[in-house]
Amino acid sequence: MTQNEWLGQLVAGMEEPAIVLCDESGVFSSWHPAVFKQFGYTAQEFTGHGLELLDASPDAGFQARELREAQSHGRFRELRCLKRKDGTRIQVELVTIDLHGADGKLAGFGRVLRDVSALRMAQEDAATLAGAVNRSNILVRGLDGTILNWAGGCERLYGWTEAEARGLKAHDLLGTKFPVPLEQITQELLDKGSWQGELFQRHKDGRPLLISADWVMLPVEGTGAPRVICTHTDITPRREMELKLEAGNERYKRIAAELERSNEELEEFARIASHDLSAPITTARWLTDLLATRHAQQLDEEGTHCLRQISSSLERMSDLIEAVLAHALAGKNAISSQEGADASAALRAATENLRRDIATTGAIIENSPLPKLLIQPQPLTQLFQNLLSNAIKYRRPDVPPRVEVSAARQADQWTIEVRDNGLGIERDWFERIFLPLQRRHGSQVKGSGIGLATCKKIVSRAGGEIWVESDLGRGSAFYFSLPSSGEEQPPSK
Repeated sequence: MTQNEWLGQLVAGMEEPAIVLCDESGVFSSWHPAVFKQFGYTAQEFTGHGLELLDASPDAGFQARELREAQSHGRFRELRCLKRKDGTRIQVELVTIDLHGADGKLAGFGRVLRDVSALRMAQEDAATLAGAVNRSNILVRGLDGTILNWAGGCERLYGWTEAEARGLKAHDLLGTKFPVPLEQITQELLDKGSWQGELFQRHKDGRPLLISADWVMLPVEGTGAPRVICTHTDITPRREMELKLEAGNERYKRIAAELERSNEELEEFARIASHDLSAPITTARWLTDLLATRHAQQLDEEGTHCLRQISSSLERMSDLIEAVLAHALAGKNAISSQEGADASAALRAATENLRRDIATTGAIIENSPLPKLLIQPQPLTQLFQNLLSNAIKYRRPDVPPRVEVSAARQADQWTIEVRDNGLGIERDWFERIFLPLQRRHGSQVKGSGIGLATCKKIVSRAGGEIWVESDLGRGSAFYFSLPSSGEEQPPSK
């Protein structure tokens, strides 16, 4: 076998690049295994065709120019977009060489087709990465702080150009204040290869900056000096917001503490005022009763009427003082409860407290099964007692009071309904009745005007809402919502 035959066998055995022969007109006259691997064509499909078989951008003049330049300069080289048999486009380095016979005449051409798609993609990725790095806030410095590389992002962050920054000590240029001694940070870099922390630095114009720093030691090549790649992120706006929030929180804490102190003072005042007012009222009521029993015969009709009015006013004042004290103390202690209170038990306790009024008026109190609610038992009992008391007091003449209590689940809350058959309320009073001392019927019905305000205070402190719906002359329905203890259904009655 001759040397040329050995060379031909070697070329034929190569998997890439594709090396093929063409005649003087550029038609493929040989086939190479890499042609099938790169383009998918068999020898029968490939030979006898020109470059237009592979060209992804048909150009009638391209092959003529290719062959002409190869013949003139001995070689033609170009990156060309070609296509596989399945239509897939690939980047190919095309090298065309003119071939001559022993007589020196043109015998044809040789084409070398090498798929460089992966290489081109890698080059593009590298260029994209380099651009991204250049735009990022990255600097490379020596272990002593000398700036070796200064990305474009650092210029935008700090204001200094690369020419101004390169060769200077980063710590001096940026006025860096470290959270711990620099020697300690350097030792951590040497021991662990990285360090993270926050730095106080300054902009070229003097503005202070708070920087989140991520430093990593780069591998030392040969006898080269250690280098540190530093990624810096400006967190100044975030820190300013955090400081504002912290200041706001402190301010709100002071306000809350002041409100708590004011509430305690108000409650203490209510207790003292109630005690001090109760004593003379008790004395006045005792004297009024004494006058009515011992000296009634000495009073005429007008005197007896005045005595009854005085007694009634003293009784109302006593009730009002008790209601104001109850309102002031409502919610003094924690109202919410994680264990939950049995609403049915609280309703029974409230009914027992009102036994005399229920018996006197013939009131009927009914309830469906009620759930557990996230509230303390005592305020829940007071809530039911005030609503039941209102239903009894504001009854229709000659109609026994009837109250129905039921519950309905809504998401993570229970809504309790207390429905009566009483006088009813006009719509424009729906909000006013929950304000202190707002009484729709004035002195016509005995009451303090504080009870519903206390109900609203209890419900609000427990994280719920209270409202009323009413049909004048037919009755009212009071609703309050409170957080559920988690049970899906109330226990059986």
